[in-house]
Amino acid sequence: MRRLALAATSLALLAACQPSTTELTEERKAEIAAEVNALKADFWDAWREWDLGRGMSYYRNSPDFMWADDGELIKGWTTFNEAIQSWSVESQVITFNESIATVITPGAVQLVEQGTYSATDTTGTIHPEVTFAASTLWVLRDGEWKVDFVHVSRLRPETP
Repeated sequence: MRRLALAATSLALLAACQPSTTELTEERKAEIAAEVNALKADFWDAWREWDLGRGMSYYRNSPDFMWADDGELIKGWTTFNEAIQSWSVESQVITFNESIATVITPGAVQLVEQGTYSATDTTGTIHPEVTFAASTLWVLRDGEWKVDFVHVSRLRPETP
């Protein structure tokens, strides 16, 4: 009888020590998506204004940060920051046709966006409008949403 009681008690304790599962309701998903979408608006405004300090503050400052761009990989926040500092951009016009936020977990949101952009460089030259698609992974770290991964592709006109 003691063994049976010990086994039952052990099972009860084991069950009590398991992490609780919190269902990610549609309402909670909507709240999380709204948080990230609100940040995304300022994120894109920073890049429209080419405010590098503000823009870079949205990326997770980590060697694990990744930027995939038309077949090129830039690994790490520091490497990306150094690369972007060399770009001769003054401002950008960025317009979105579509933006979809998918809440993966309470701490991870995928944004998939499609639109157009054109850049004005530091000489005042306005470059032609380009169609692009971007995927960003926003992660919640230490209470702050940060971009952890970016993938950008551009639609280039075919050349003969």
